[in-house]
Amino acid sequence: MVRSTMLGLMFMVASTTHGLDQRAFDQHVMGLLAEHKLPGLVLHIRHQGRELKHQAYGNVDVEGHRLMKTDDIFRIYSMTKPVTAVAMLQLIDRGLIDFDDDIRKYLPILEPLEYEGQEYVVTIHQLMSHTAGFGYGGGLKNWTDIRYLLANPLSRNKTNEEMVEAISGIDLKFQPGHKFEYSIASDLQGAIIENVTGLSLDAYFEKFVFQPLDMVDTGFYVSENAQARLVDMYEYDASTFEEALFFNQEKIEWIESGEESDYLTKPSLLSAGGGLVSTSHDYANFAQMLLQNGVYKDQRILSEASVKKMISSHTTGLDLHFLPRIYQSVGFGYGVGVQQALNEARPQGSFFWAGMGGTLFWVDPKNDLIVVAMMQVEDGWIALEKWIVPKVYELI
Repeated sequence: MVRSTMLGLMFMVASTTHGLDQRAFDQHVMGLLAEHKLPGLVLHIRHQGRELKHQAYGNVDVEGHRLMKTDDIFRIYSMTKPVTAVAMLQLIDRGLIDFDDDIRKYLPILEPLEYEGQEYVVTIHQLMSHTAGFGYGGGLKNWTDIRYLLANPLSRNKTNEEMVEAISGIDLKFQPGHKFEYSIASDLQGAIIENVTGLSLDAYFEKFVFQPLDMVDTGFYVSENAQARLVDMYEYDASTFEEALFFNQEKIEWIESGEESDYLTKPSLLSAGGGLVSTSHDYANFAQMLLQNGVYKDQRILSEASVKKMISSHTTGLDLHFLPRIYQSVGFGYGVGVQQALNEARPQGSFFWAGMGGTLFWVDPKNDLIVVAMMQVEDGWIALEKWIVPKVYELI
């Protein structure tokens, strides 16, 4: 009797403490939004096999015209890259491509790839690990970046074939395999998927990724019956990575209404590097598959060996471009960052990525944890991640 009473009291205390932790967490989130005059966010957390949290906070717009909802749809930008990596690895699992293949085998319209006057082979592995030598352009630091800027390969009005043609003949930025640089490489992977399978990228993703993973609201544009759920877009006009580590309410600006977004219509460019829209629940299903070594609801989506390759760093000893300015002890796998050593945030073996539009996710196999956070503030992912990672670990 005494033992059962004590167990009951212990359960009550534990439940009450957990409830207080949940409420305190929610108060912290709402406090963050209010302090910095931010639009709302949707947070999805799965811990030890159960859904710990799936909650919307705040409003779609800072004026408070509509409350954020858990099924709202976000532009996920570079969180498209892990999806593309999975698709590429599926082709490798099926023996249709190989890590050591020359990418020009599948992209024959690419002119021979050169760096400092010497021709190089770029492999599928180098393309997937962003060590191939491609750039994103958009700057004026060197002639290669200027040529990307002039070519505008990622215009929504181009097809994937036209995107490849646009960068054909532009020099590599470095010798393949000698450096990591975030680049148009994932978009080139999308063109490879189309050329190898004979399917458009959206059709391939739908059949082999989205349908098997119950990702019902994920695609390259918002379907007509879901358009009211696309959120407004803001930006955080931070001038440096260091400034972007913390929100500044004076630099949060509205830039696009969900009701008038380009993402309401299908683009010509099905961007494998940044074109998808999604929900927190959909993306958590994708992360769940990776946590479960390629299996989702007893269906194998990706081989265990391919998952291991995807979430292992392939950049050890290389110049890591911008990564050290944001992360400590991190490498890059295929489409994801990989925590290589314990730091103040996530345990070794965690993998993660974010999107320029303010969305982020991470998977922590050690703690059986999946977190997807979606806020639509361009360049706001840096401050959001720095804030939310320690708060989630306090919660669990």
